[in-house]
Amino acid sequence: MSDEPTTSHAPAQPAGAVDAAAGTGVVPPRTLPDDDQAGRPAPAGEELHASHPAATFVALRRWVLDSAAQLRTLRGDLREQIAASSSSAVEPLGDVPEKVVLVASELATNALAHGRPPTQVRLAQDGRTFLLEVSDGALDRHPFLAEGRAPGDGGFGLQIARRLSLDVGWYADAEGKHVWATFCATDDARR
Repeated sequence: MSDEPTTSHAPAQPAGAVDAAAGTGVVPPRTLPDDDQAGRPAPAGEELHASHPAATFVALRRWVLDSAAQLRTLRGDLREQIAASSSSAVEPLGDVPEKVVLVASELATNALAHGRPPTQVRLAQDGRTFLLEVSDGALDRHPFLAEGRAPGDGGFGLQIARRLSLDVGWYADAEGKHVWATFCATDDARR
């Protein structure tokens, strides 16, 4: 059984085949694809590398999400938490808060849409470096970097995370699947 919505599809017919039931001579295929593969395109892209973030990060806050409607609150809370956590820093964080918020939105949306509850978002800090971690219970679905899709077809959340963060990875444990990204102000942002 699949978590994907089920739809009824007519079996694929060979090119030039005609429907025998309608008196047109089509012969139905002998076998049908497995239920969990029907209508689902093969993933195009590379699998995200499995790794753990550094153990030096200190937890700041955790959110549990049940729906996409909670993303707005999450974004505001992340901005506030990053500002509060870096208020004693001598140097500004530049665009780090905006990057964290955008990547959190992308990864949490993926977890809510394609994962299994609970979806959790965690923020941790090690000096001026922040760790964002988004987890869900879908251990059977490994994250991969989408390739070959047209804009608007989706699947670019991990690509965005890779471009905006220092590092991105994922791991699985007894709690579920965790996708993480780290962020730190660059020398350019401090000028």
